[in-house]
Amino acid sequence: MACHLFSVGHILSDMRVRVNEQTGIDSFSQISDLSYGVGGSAANVAIGMTRLGGLCTLVGKVGLDTTGRMVVDDLLREKVPVGHVEADLVKRTGLTIIIIRKGGEISMYGDKGAAEELRPEDVLGIQPKGCDSLHVASLRMDTSLAAAEICGKAGLFVSFDPGREMAAMGIENVRPIFPHLSLLLLNLREAAALTSVDTPEGAASALRRAGVPNVIVKMGRRGAFFSGVVGEFHVPAREVKAVDSTGAGDAFATGLLFSLGKGEGYREALDFASAVAALKVVKLGSHEMPTLAEAEEFALGKEP
Repeated sequence: MACHLFSVGHILSDMRVRVNEQTGIDSFSQISDLSYGVGGSAANVAIGMTRLGGLCTLVGKVGLDTTGRMVVDDLLREKVPVGHVEADLVKRTGLTIIIIRKGGEISMYGDKGAAEELRPEDVLGIQPKGCDSLHVASLRMDTSLAAAEICGKAGLFVSFDPGREMAAMGIENVRPIFPHLSLLLLNLREAAALTSVDTPEGAASALRRAGVPNVIVKMGRRGAFFSGVVGEFHVPAREVKAVDSTGAGDAFATGLLFSLGKGEGYREALDFASAVAALKVVKLGSHEMPTLAEAEEFALGKEP
């Protein structure tokens, strides 16, 4: 059974800058590599799902500019359908500048541009027939809520990754979307910002009391913590030499949703998600997800 996913949220252009060392004020560091490509959480998940062999309908906005055309070309090369990717006539395509240091640590600077102009009326025409799941990532609350409500009522599995800015709004501002969710995905920093609880167990407990049935807290090299209808458990991260951690959370979400879409349980799905995320961080680029064959081989112990 192939997973068919709606991925709704940001479609951006990434400028990736690799440096040998971080600089201080009024100092200089040589750029070792510079590259451009499509990015944004919704686009990353759509590309990842397609590479794994699933189906994905991407919903988002780019600008009517050269960068937007480059982003759409990248999506087409990845065989991601762009029929629901709209061009905003005013805003430019969103941009993220990613500074990547040795060890894969990153700093990011960005402008969401047209990506944040995806409004509730833009998703009201979503026809989820034939799809089994919806993933909403790092998108404004009113549009996130509209998409979750439509697809939740249609019986789809609805996952939500709020991202840094929305998590910082606090639990009361994000609570309206909770009744429509099947799963909430967030990293440890976002979980702490959202709930004011700094442990994964405590944050997940607070979110479940607020009405979220299943919560996953991603902890980077420490793995991930699950709390939900089948209990609580921790899944360790795979040990790899990271090159670029950009998009690791999107890779994790992709692997998880693909596995759940095939009918796997949460423990098996989290283990597969860990493998997909690990294979992503050994490559440069937020959307550099593995193929299904690569992920399955790595999950069985083959070196990346």
